[in-house]
Amino acid sequence: MPVKLPRPSRQYLRDFRWIESRIGRLACEYPNQWVAVHKARVVASGEDLGKIKAAIRKQFGDEEVPVHFVDDGTIILGC
Repeated sequence: MPVKLPRPSRQYLRDFRWIESRIGRLACEYPNQWVAVHKARVVASGEDLGKIKAAIRKQFGDEEVPVHFVDDGTIILGC
């Protein structure tokens, strides 16, 4: 029997779309970093995902906050 996963919150989906629509700008500001976004605002960024998750947990508890790795093209594309 397949596992039923919970649906992301509306805020999570809005923030995820915000990231997607601004990925070029984010790549300039946060190259090769993890970025966490809440209510269309970058609330944490850095190279250490564990530290980003800890910062999110401290600020927002169990609330869902999207975290995305912003590649500047050199890691994924090998530029």
